[in-house]
Amino acid sequence: MRDAYPFTTSPPALPRDLVPRPDLRAELDSGAGGALTLVCAPPGFGKTVAVADWVRRCGPTPFAWVSLTAAHDDPAAFWAVVLAGLRASHAVAAAGLSRMSGPYLPAAGPGLPAYVLAELAALPGPIRLVLDDAHHLRGRQIAEHLRLLVRDHGPSVQLVLVSRIDPPLPLARMRLAGELCELRTDRLCFTERETRQLLRRTGIRPTDHQVATLHERTGGWAAGLRLAACSLRQVRDPDRFLADFSGDDHSVADYLVGEVLAGIGEDRREVLRRVSIADPVPAALAVELCGREDAPDVLDELAHETGLISIASDRAGYRVQELLRSHLEAALQRRPGGPAAALHRRAALWWDGRGRTAEAMRHVGRTGDPVFAAEMVARRGARLVAIGDRVALREALRLSGATTEARAWTAALSAQDNLVRGDREAVAADVTRARREGRPAAGSELAVLLTATARLAGVTRSVPTVPQPLADDPFLAALEVTGRGAAECLAGTFAEARSDLGIGLDAARRWHLPLLEAQCLLLLSGAAWAVGDLREAAARSDDTLRAVADGGWPASGLAGGATAVAALTAVERGRPDTALTLLEDVSAAGESEVDPVLRLALGVAHGAALHDSGEGPAGLLQLQRARSDGAGQEIPAALATAAALIENRISVRLGYTRAAATAESRIDGLVGAHGERLLMRAWAEAAAGSYRVAHRYAEAVLDPGVPSARPATLVEAWLVLADLALRRGDRPAARSAVRDALDRAATMDLVRPFVTMPSAVRALLVDELMGEGVRARFTARVLAVPRNGGGRRPVAATLTAREQDVLVLLPSLLNLDEIAAELSVSVNTVKSHVRSIYDKLGACSRRRAVLAAHERGFLRRSSPVRTRGVREQRLTRRG
Repeated sequence: MRDAYPFTTSPPALPRDLVPRPDLRAELDSGAGGALTLVCAPPGFGKTVAVADWVRRCGPTPFAWVSLTAAHDDPAAFWAVVLAGLRASHAVAAAGLSRMSGPYLPAAGPGLPAYVLAELAALPGPIRLVLDDAHHLRGRQIAEHLRLLVRDHGPSVQLVLVSRIDPPLPLARMRLAGELCELRTDRLCFTERETRQLLRRTGIRPTDHQVATLHERTGGWAAGLRLAACSLRQVRDPDRFLADFSGDDHSVADYLVGEVLAGIGEDRREVLRRVSIADPVPAALAVELCGREDAPDVLDELAHETGLISIASDRAGYRVQELLRSHLEAALQRRPGGPAAALHRRAALWWDGRGRTAEAMRHVGRTGDPVFAAEMVARRGARLVAIGDRVALREALRLSGATTEARAWTAALSAQDNLVRGDREAVAADVTRARREGRPAAGSELAVLLTATARLAGVTRSVPTVPQPLADDPFLAALEVTGRGAAECLAGTFAEARSDLGIGLDAARRWHLPLLEAQCLLLLSGAAWAVGDLREAAARSDDTLRAVADGGWPASGLAGGATAVAALTAVERGRPDTALTLLEDVSAAGESEVDPVLRLALGVAHGAALHDSGEGPAGLLQLQRARSDGAGQEIPAALATAAALIENRISVRLGYTRAAATAESRIDGLVGAHGERLLMRAWAEAAAGSYRVAHRYAEAVLDPGVPSARPATLVEAWLVLADLALRRGDRPAARSAVRDALDRAATMDLVRPFVTMPSAVRALLVDELMGEGVRARFTARVLAVPRNGGGRRPVAATLTAREQDVLVLLPSLLNLDEIAAELSVSVNTVKSHVRSIYDKLGACSRRRAVLAAHERGFLRRSSPVRTRGVREQRLTRRG
């Protein structure tokens, strides 16, 4: 029988450099009790090695191994070889089954399957029956017998088929019934960790980059990894070898031709060659490249038969395994007549016709046709810039040669690169060079692109008084309207800017333009901060940072700008610790390449955050350094006034009159900042004791006819009036001014002025806690922010539970008798608790105690129910 049907009854020897794969063994174990365990993958994925390792490590569970050949694609031969494999197993001898272990009795005929199945059913214990190379079982007759074995092999047998293609079995039905355990290419592929282990076991000590590169090139294909490892042991420059490693490598090509492609007919192999120029390749593009309607059907069959072609889950395209794809593409490139170039041109036009410019341009660069490349750049260059994919554009420009138009587009591309980096001077130079080289006509794509780029960089600030119609191309129109919004931001017309930038953002998201989306988000965050919409500014800056990280621009001017806006916003919302955390990343990256205006914004945020965290002199020093960084630059009005106000206020508080005067002079002549100059004069006069003069200046700030660049200026003016009213003993006027400040600040979520104001004014906030409206909620938020950012100062002892109850009621309108009644205790007990609270909080009055409790985190605003009950009780008692 062995001569008639040659076979092997023992698993192959395991390689010395075997990488243990316990996860695979566990999955194979899970197939016990099911109808079938299927290990199916193309050649070279390590199917047989994985199963052989599993059965050798299976411990007490015996196994029978049969290696099939084409000779067994016959029912009689098949059953005979299964029987012989079982006889060779130690399990049969141990079971003492005389008929199976003795001479073969029945003739090869109809009774043989029933005989083998009966013997299997008689086995007393579990056994694993492995049929290796089951792809040889293809005949129509053998299919029925294979189904019989799967159905009736008995509960003691775990049947394992190892095959390059799916066996002729109802796999879908078995999968649905939970009777199928299967391992395919996705599970057999090596992980990066396993790739590293394999290389080390072959005597190679790879770097992380080398492991990642090899894993990406091979896709975890075991044969490719082993072939690469053999070569790596002999080369002097591993990095260069891996960079060039492809399917055209001699050893890889031999394996692919001998093992993978040998069983594929020339007709289907030609389909593979033609689609190899694209990765992935949609079904419709496959039809275009192959010139045959059934190309997707051929790819489906090859995916099913070989496993070296994967189909996207949404069926958006096919992907050929990378080493195979590069081998086929190299073979196509060697053909005379340039068929590869023609296919790339066809693919470029196909993608362009569907509005997929980036994909089209990747093929343009590989056509080798400079005229075609120049035409495509002229038609689609601006669209590609808006998308943000400039690698393909560079390749097309390289192919276009040194034509005038190519030089102009190269300069425009450089301008965009420098825009992302945040180098405004370089952008200006590039735009000038592009205009000189290309001399683009007004309204042309290049002209529109250059204008938008200059506006986005702040190089061009002019905005047409009458809005011009946008370009017909939606990509270019999105770029154009965003540039207009950027210019409007610099001009200070923020309502128009936010409207245009909103249009640009919607278009960027609709057309999947990630770079333009990030630019819109950054500009919207800056505009929101400038008009005092701090919640919007925080949300937009966070969105920008996420978009920048997703797009791969973490060390760019976009990231720096978003960080600056986020930090400035955090400072104004009373969160200096958040601002300092955000600024750490920028400091770690270094500031030498940062644009001076951006460096000023980052420095202002840093200085203010340091001051608010209790480091006043260090904060002032940082602000002065930032001022020197911005010297000679054209600074946006909102940023210039904010920088001057912060530096002036800190200088006044620290008693540095000369520094305060210098900060004040920085906004001389700045249109629209008259209110800020008056506010700084009010601060200076109040610090000098000239309270009446300070009062006049502060009132002038609030005059509707006086322009202010920053909405926060009015809040600061109200707080100056509150401080001055307290100094002259007019508490009602002070309380009214504080309420006006709170109401205006609550709409902006502006916390900082209340945190940095004098303690006497801050104590007035306690009176506003008992309400139920926006003002009360915002007051509680303000009081929850620790002063000087130094965390909660420790107290001598914690408050008792009863002291906490009393403390909660201190902000109310109840007197001590009413508090005692509310808590059902005597008034003397309440007085005793109040004295203890004062002592522990270092306070001398009820208002000061509540203020100190808030600042230390001992008190949160009373719940609405309790507060309402206290107020109703008060009204009832005074009815």
